[in-house]
Amino acid sequence: MEKSVERLSKVVDVDLISLKNSLVKDQRVADLSIIVKDKIASLPPNVSYKNNNELILYVCKLVENVVCKKDGLNKKDLVINILKPLLCLTDLECKLTGEIIEFLHSNGMIHKIKQVKKLKNSVIAWFKKKVC
Repeated sequence: MEKSVERLSKVVDVDLISLKNSLVKDQRVADLSIIVKDKIASLPPNVSYKNNNELILYVCKLVENVVCKKDGLNKKDLVINILKPLLCLTDLECKLTGEIIEFLHSNGMIHKIKQVKKLKNSVIAWFKKKVC
């Protein structure tokens, strides 16, 4: 595998060729799933997180900030598809999760991170990097 990468890198820079359309969507879903899996692994193992409102809100906010409207993905279904294998949800629990998502959405708890906050955090990170 590494020899193949070396041979290809002599011919063309593979990083210049990007994924398109459904491959990008699949990559985003896989990345989101990995992030949520790592987050669940960092939480105490003796607590059941099935239908935990805070965990569902966390995943909803992740999806809201990562998935664009032009991707054409149903965000509610995406959240359920991410949580289903990680928490071993049954069909009834998936339905309940969908209802929790609807409740969170109707109460305005799911929203994108504001650009000002993103800019502030990037400036602070850059400053810490330069100072330290």
